[in-house]
Amino acid sequence: MKIKYAYQARPIRFLEILQYEGWSIKLYSISVRNELVSDSDLIYCKSEIPNWLKKSELYNLDTYKVATLIIHEGREGCFAIINWWIDENMLQNFVYLRRNGKTDFELFSDKGITTCVWEMAVLWHERNAWVKHILSKYQKPDFEAYLNDQLNAD
Repeated sequence: MKIKYAYQARPIRFLEILQYEGWSIKLYSISVRNELVSDSDLIYCKSEIPNWLKKSELYNLDTYKVATLIIHEGREGCFAIINWWIDENMLQNFVYLRRNGKTDFELFSDKGITTCVWEMAVLWHERNAWVKHILSKYQKPDFEAYLNDQLNAD
């Protein structure tokens, strides 16, 4: 099997903590083209958050109303990876893709896709931050410290 592209680092940037109906959402940017995702992709992804968060009701488990949204402008289009911790230590994850030339996001993880190597860097950071600030301090979890533990990398 042939590999088409050599790995190249992409800028991973924390953008903000977005508040939405009691949720705190850590927003990250990854782009194959620029330092940050485009404003239009950022705005469009933010507008989809209400629809995406409805998936948090699929299980009758605690969500803590803390999520991570990775917006990744890749070669195929704009990926949106949204996830949140449920039942203490499990990650509920959904991947959406708006293909180049298309106007709407489609669910992309329904066939088993999780994330790519660049997005996994964010998830690894978030995993370590969750263990450090929440699970290791289970008697008094520090959600503010978790939210403020953010990744910026090249």
